[in-house]
Amino acid sequence: MDGFEHQAPSFFICPISLQVMKDPVTISTGMTFDRESIQKWLFSYKKIICPVTKQPLSDFRLTPNSNLLRLIQSWHLQQASSSTTKFVEPEPDNHDALMKVLLEEIKQPHLKVKSLRQIKSLIQENRGDSSRITCIRDDSLFSLVASLVVKTELPGVPQITGNDTPEIVNEAVSSLCLLRPSDETLKMVSQNENGLLIESLCLIITQYLSNLQIRIQAALLLKSIFEVVDGIYKEGLRVEFFESITEILKDQISKHGSLTVLAILMEVLSYGKNKEKAIEGGLIPILIELLAEDNERHVCEMMLAVLEKLCQKAEGRAAFLAHPAGIAVVSSKILKVSYVGDDKSISLLSSVLRCRGEVAQEFMEVGGVTKICLVIESGCNLKTKEKAREILGFHLKTWNKTPCFPSLFKA
Repeated sequence: MDGFEHQAPSFFICPISLQVMKDPVTISTGMTFDRESIQKWLFSYKKIICPVTKQPLSDFRLTPNSNLLRLIQSWHLQQASSSTTKFVEPEPDNHDALMKVLLEEIKQPHLKVKSLRQIKSLIQENRGDSSRITCIRDDSLFSLVASLVVKTELPGVPQITGNDTPEIVNEAVSSLCLLRPSDETLKMVSQNENGLLIESLCLIITQYLSNLQIRIQAALLLKSIFEVVDGIYKEGLRVEFFESITEILKDQISKHGSLTVLAILMEVLSYGKNKEKAIEGGLIPILIELLAEDNERHVCEMMLAVLEKLCQKAEGRAAFLAHPAGIAVVSSKILKVSYVGDDKSISLLSSVLRCRGEVAQEFMEVGGVTKICLVIESGCNLKTKEKAREILGFHLKTWNKTPCFPSLFKA
């Protein structure tokens, strides 16, 4: 192959001659070759199998690939007018033709990864101008690429086996993250086959422990999916899933990933036995430790909201109180985060203090009672103040006897 062909896109090259195709034609297996080369293979050498896939040919018709020919001709013109041999991307008018070629190539097992990468590149190039690709929209492309995820063998989902499974999953998931399907399409695709896409993405998060990027991308997709699917598709999550997203939170490598995980938890904890599974997955102590170190308003609000949901369960309250810093950390966030943070902190403490009288002394020692009194006197909303007064009433007789209890409330 000379330098000129070396600069050509790989899908312009005939698999037989290894030269840029002059007259591309497609055979019954879906593979494309230069007409002269495939004719020699079939009629001179008397071969009856595809040169690439080795599949027997059902017929010997050669179908012109006009879309690919137009791209190659355009490329030749650009090369002729350029002073260098550097490849020049197709003109906007040719993006549709290129996408059509790639959508055909993606059907061939050995071309899936290459085609996905080129489709992803086209999406990234044209994200700001969707009119440049009119042959397929985000809805249709999302459905097509999602099918590659659910049809690829993942641990626990026996489907199609292939040597390129990790690459296919990587490219498909990252491509899905670039697409913007309608809510209707996202819901339909996600709920197909009893939520197989959801199960596949959960398995990616659970099984691909060494690949943080794809786990976060899978989480981003799940966040969007859980916002639109019916509640029944949020109920079947496994303990292993909650353990895995807890690990993503714990690692704190990606802030975007942490926020995504918290958003997922906000969406799913109210369904089925998810609170119990998240508690079993070790979420509460990790949230307490992260909350102690974080002062960013939105992050703290989300962590407090998740903790408040988990502490609605007896096992959640037990796990919260089992952490030596639980009461102190949440108390410290009162009047320091936001009105939303105050409301979630006080709701959480109310559920804990209502049921566990033995922590009343600890709450006083860490300054929690003083914070509650300040909330009652502050500009917080009435509902939050009412919750604060309720907490004060739980153990007023005990706290009233201590010298540090505010005299204003002793009466």
